[in-house]
Amino acid sequence: TALNIGETATVTFTFAEAVTGFTVADVSTPNGVLSNLTTGDGGITWTATLTPNASTTAASNVLTLDYTGVSDLAGNAGTSSATSGNYAIDTVRPSLASSITISDTALKIGDTATVTFTFAEAVTGFTIADVSVPNGVLSNLTTGDGGITWTATLTPNASASGATNILSLDLTGLTDLNGNAGSGTNDSGNYAVDTVRPALASAIGVSDTALAVGETATVTFTF
Repeated sequence: TALNIGETATVTFTFAEAVTGFTVADVSTPNGVLSNLTTGDGGITWTATLTPNASTTAASNVLTLDYTGVSDLAGNAGTSSATSGNYAIDTVRPSLASSITISDTALKIGDTATVTFTFAEAVTGFTIADVSVPNGVLSNLTTGDGGITWTATLTPNASASGATNILSLDLTGLTDLNGNAGSGTNDSGNYAVDTVRPALASAIGVSDTALAVGETATVTFTF
């Protein structure tokens, strides 16, 4: 009664006597499909396979059997209807509700940034290993609302320089609370890293190293 991605359920209809004319068309199936309706005892007990619809979340669903399409072996038609107990469906994979945000997108020496991941539903199994971090390191991954919003600290690598960097979240490493695994990846916007201290590229140049009265020299600093 709690159907996730890849799951099916067996539905059993047990009549008081053998019936005929019973088909899956006699059963309304919210957020799912019935198939393989069969009987093994002459029409008293019937089973079918319930397959949930893809990309669906619905906590309240009830099968409804319309008796008017069914008759007993003497030809008496049924009347009214019968309902099942409730079943829930969650065939939606975990995904981000909004873009990955980075509080500081130009990181220099001593800087850190807060990275925020906001999911469409609570997730579990999320770790920093699920995120590729060029020219930096993520740490302190935490959630304060049960797994929907997560924050982490982005620290740039030392002595690194890169104008183009994008965090990439691999969703396959996490699941929603019903066990559905994510798929694909999500990327952040760009951030730049410059943690290289200024330095000379070559020795200080002096155009004249033997200065007499009235002379000057040009000194060149190339960084």
